[in-house]
Amino acid sequence: MQEKRLTSSQVNLYGFYLLTSSLAAMVQMTYLTIFMTDCIGIPTAVVATTLLVARVIDFFIGVICGGIIEKVHMPWGKYRSWLLVLRWVIVFSIVCSFFDTSAWPLAFRVGVSFIGYFLLNAGMSFTTNAYYALGPALAGANLDDRFRLSTRGAQFMCVAMLITSAATIPLVTLLTPKVGPGNAYLIVAVVFALPYIVGCQIVSNLCKDCDPSGQRDRGPAASVVTLGDMVNSVVQNPQLLVLFVAYTIYYVGLYVISGLGTYYFTYIVGNFMNMSFSMTITMITGFLASMVMPKLGGKLGKKRSFVIALVVYALAYGCVYFVGGNWILYTVCGAVGGAAVYLFTSYGANYFVDCGEYHLHKTGKDTRTIAITMYSVPMKIGMALGGAIATYGLTFIGYEAGMTIDAAFQNQFMVLLAIVPAALVLIGAIIMQAGYKITDEDAARYAAENAAKYAPKA
Repeated sequence: MQEKRLTSSQVNLYGFYLLTSSLAAMVQMTYLTIFMTDCIGIPTAVVATTLLVARVIDFFIGVICGGIIEKVHMPWGKYRSWLLVLRWVIVFSIVCSFFDTSAWPLAFRVGVSFIGYFLLNAGMSFTTNAYYALGPALAGANLDDRFRLSTRGAQFMCVAMLITSAATIPLVTLLTPKVGPGNAYLIVAVVFALPYIVGCQIVSNLCKDCDPSGQRDRGPAASVVTLGDMVNSVVQNPQLLVLFVAYTIYYVGLYVISGLGTYYFTYIVGNFMNMSFSMTITMITGFLASMVMPKLGGKLGKKRSFVIALVVYALAYGCVYFVGGNWILYTVCGAVGGAAVYLFTSYGANYFVDCGEYHLHKTGKDTRTIAITMYSVPMKIGMALGGAIATYGLTFIGYEAGMTIDAAFQNQFMVLLAIVPAALVLIGAIIMQAGYKITDEDAARYAAENAAKYAPKA
């Protein structure tokens, strides 16, 4: 164990950012699809295509944003600048996402929704990667401090999801008679987005010393990274490839589930308000799990935590197929799977940091920021493919807004909601178990030796 260097206040301030960023993003992530289909009247196939195009573009931005961050130096710090500038773009994107365009032509509705979705996710690509790059800068080579930062961040994210789960649907329901459903979503989304402005400022202030204003490259001894190195850091890093594929498949399954949740409660359960109850219960158990499971995950280690969590998650959602419209059993399954995930989510970007340290140790090329960038890319791919599977799947099984369901539709829907993602997540667990070889001891050794060898010049 390494001696802790960061104070509890520093850890909390760093993690608080993830509470505000999750509050800003969760309403769009959870409710945008049903807002587009049921509030502003865009057909599901058009929604699927619109979001798929936006997500493909966002994917490429996610791949290159780490390199852009490394090359572009703005006045307020190499990483902090992105948080300070793009927070305003992200709040604007929320307004576009839930702007009520129902009275406008279809092309205009699609265009505004596209802009809102794209700006939020592209902006978050840069701010998230900048934020995660600040973590190792703040903690240095101290892996215990890195773990403390990521654990507290995961806990704050859970709090944010609990807040949005408990409050979004009741607030939308309360406001709808007064302002209409479209404006109700807009008001709630903007209220949740505004704290993000403060969260960016707080983490910027916290990291002033490790990412000072006016900073330029300070001449580390490690080799300069070229664009070819950025590509090769992924292609030629077998551990990063394994981790990337396993994470991606997990996120595809996750976003199939999240893309269909609102439809499950609206059409299979037949009571949209029960979704708020279900999500709140799941988030409460998730918050409790976030306090306990990281300790177990710390004992199990990164690899075993990841594999065990995905197996439990897959089994839990496999069981969802058999619950039908029983939302209580659905909630129990979701709570079990969600709790298990906290075995590995507390490690956060540290999986990818380890792969970056591994690559630097083996090759002398410092692509750690690029490795951190890859932490968000599986989510981008998962959102694109998982969202497409969910939304195109609805079209394939005959969904129409306001429809009355029958037994055949319900069975097909439950296969789409439960069996498909469970199978995907299980495949991710198998890939991680078979291919990932970096032990926690190796990771600590790589970080320490890299810090000693490639320390910035005074």
